[in-house]
Amino acid sequence: MSANMDWVREQMTAAKVKQSVGTSVLRLMEVWDTMNHKPETAKETVEIFSKLALGHALVETEDENFDGTWVPAMAGQIKVTDIVRVKLDAFDGPAGVLHNGRIGKIVGIRYGDIVVKSVDGKTPVIEGAHYKPHMLEKLIPA
Repeated sequence: MSANMDWVREQMTAAKVKQSVGTSVLRLMEVWDTMNHKPETAKETVEIFSKLALGHALVETEDENFDGTWVPAMAGQIKVTDIVRVKLDAFDGPAGVLHNGRIGKIVGIRYGDIVVKSVDGKTPVIEGAHYKPHMLEKLIPA
């Protein structure tokens, strides 16, 4: 199925999409048109591509050492030594590739920031990273 590029341009013009963004979208649409994708997989393809392009993780880090339930971290309900996980979409771009989905231990709380050291065995080790509570999930042990 080929995209109607005139319609795409009209849509972006009506939405007042910035020229630099529009140029990128048009290039992506050109590549999309060259792919041999099926309509039933198109939506999933776009969703996965969007997440990865932004540096968002697709799956949570699973580790038998961290058995329990992950819940949103709430200011006032987290403390030093709690185990937390960075949300899959907490950061965009290269920072997302490094931080999203990582598991760590709270080593400090400073001026509303949660200071974390990674404990998931992945490299690079993240030491002393500062996160806002809304970017984290807290482990409630089983």
